[in-house]
Amino acid sequence: MSERTLIRNGQVYEHGGDVHRPRVADVLVEDSRIVEVGPQLVAPDATVVDASGKLLVPGLINSHYHSHDTLCRGMFEEQTLETWLLYTLPMGAGRSQEEIRARTLVGALECLRSGITTVQDMLGLVPLTEESVDVVLSAYREVGIRSVFSPMVWDIPPVAMVRHRDTLPEDVQEMLGTRAQPAKEQLDFLRAQLDRRPAAGAHHWAVAPFAPQRCTPELLEGCAELSAERGLPVFTHVYETRGQVLIARELFGQHGGSLVTFLRDVGLLNPLLNIVHSVWISRGEIDQMAAADAGIVLNFLSNLKLKSGVAPVLDMREAGVRLALGCDNCSGTDVQNLFQAMKLFCLFAAVSDPEPGPPLAHEALRHATLGGARAVGLGDRIGAIEQGREADIVFVDLDDVAYLPYNSAARQLVYTETGRGVESVMVAGRMILDHGTVTTVDEQALREEVAGLMRHFVDDYEQVVKSRERALPYMAEAQRRVWSQDIGIDRFLQRTRT
Repeated sequence: MSERTLIRNGQVYEHGGDVHRPRVADVLVEDSRIVEVGPQLVAPDATVVDASGKLLVPGLINSHYHSHDTLCRGMFEEQTLETWLLYTLPMGAGRSQEEIRARTLVGALECLRSGITTVQDMLGLVPLTEESVDVVLSAYREVGIRSVFSPMVWDIPPVAMVRHRDTLPEDVQEMLGTRAQPAKEQLDFLRAQLDRRPAAGAHHWAVAPFAPQRCTPELLEGCAELSAERGLPVFTHVYETRGQVLIARELFGQHGGSLVTFLRDVGLLNPLLNIVHSVWISRGEIDQMAAADAGIVLNFLSNLKLKSGVAPVLDMREAGVRLALGCDNCSGTDVQNLFQAMKLFCLFAAVSDPEPGPPLAHEALRHATLGGARAVGLGDRIGAIEQGREADIVFVDLDDVAYLPYNSAARQLVYTETGRGVESVMVAGRMILDHGTVTTVDEQALREEVAGLMRHFVDDYEQVVKSRERALPYMAEAQRRVWSQDIGIDRFLQRTRT
C-alpha cells in the first residue's frame, strides 16, 4: 500500500514562479514522488506535515564531491593542488572498512544539514574492491541521501598531474605515485559493479575517468562506450590548474593542444559529459562545450583554497554552456555547503564586468538544483518541486534571523542563508532530517566512532607530513616554472604593483 504525505501551507519555491515571494501551497507526496502541488489540497488518508512559516526549496545537488578525504577536514591550508596531493592521496588510500563507512556517513550528514539531498561522489577508492564499493553504497543507503556514485578510474600515474615532473627526484615522484592499474581491469571492474549493484531507489551511477591527462585513450574510449551503453553521466577533472594548460599544449598537440578536443576525439564530448573545475579553460573551448551540450561543474570553494584561480563564469554564462555547482573535497574546501557555492557564483559573475547585469540569485539556485539534476543524469526526476518529480524537499525556517526582514526568497537563500535555517530535509518522500534531528543514523554514536578512528588517523597523517618535507622545495620549484611561462590566460586576482 502506498504512503501519502501532505505538506501543508509552505511557501513553495518554484523556478518559474515568484522567486522573491513564493506562493503558499500544499505538496502531496505519494511514496517517493510528488503527485500534486496546489492550494488547499485534500488527502484524507495522508500524514500531514505542517510547513507554516517554512520555505520549501528543491533539494540542492552537490554535483562534485569526493568522500575519500572527509576525515582530513581542517588539516590543510595554503597549499597548491599539486602539493596538497602529496598528503591527501596517501590519507585516502588503503584505509579500513570501518573508516570508509564512517567518512562516508560524516560527509553525507553534513550535506543533508546544508540542504543537499543529492551528492555526486567521484570517489578515489584505493584499492578498487567490491568490498569497499559495498561499504560506501551501504553507508549512503543507511543515511538516506541520494547518491550518484562513480569510483574514479585512471591508468596514468598521479605524478602526471605535475607539469615539469621530470625535475622531481625519483623518490618525490614515488610520493605522488608512479604506478597504475591497467585500463581493461578497471573497465571490467566498473561493468561488474553496475551489473552487481544496479541503480535503485536513491542509488544511481556515473562514470568518472579521473582527468584526460591521467587516462589513456583506451580507458577514455572504454568510459565513453560504457556511458553510451548505460546512459550514464560522465565526470572528469579538466583545467583545474594553470599547469594543466601547459600539459595540454605540450603533450596533446595532435588534439590541437586542447583537453576538450582530446575528449571529443575519444568520443566523450556529448550531452552526458561534465567537466569539473574549468578554471583555465579558453573561451573557444567553452563554446565547444556549449555546442556539444556538455556541462561544466563549478567548484569555486576549492579553486580558491587550493590556489587554482577563478573560473571565467561570465564567459560561461555568455556562451550558454550548462552549469552545475559542487563543493569538492572536504580537505579542499572544509565544507559541504552549496549556499556558499551559490553566493560565490553570483559574486564572481558580478565582478567579472563593471556594467550592471541581470539578477543572479535565481540563476544560482537553478544551477544548484535543475543544473545539478541534469549533470547527474536525473534531469527529469529531481531539481524542482513539481508534479512527477522525486520528493526531495528542503524545509527552511523563515523565523531564522537570515529572513528578518524577509524581502526575497531567492536573494536571501543565496546571499544570506548559511545552512543554519535548514530545519528539515525530505529525500524521496522520507523525512531524513526532522526539525533538526537526523532520523536515520545515531549522530552521537558516529561522533564517538570517529573520535576513536581519528587517534590512529592523526598518527598516520603526522607520519605522512614528516615524510613529505623533502618534497616541498622541489614541488615549489616546479610550480614556479609553471608560472614563469606566459600562457595568455589569467585567472588570479591581481596584486598592487606600485
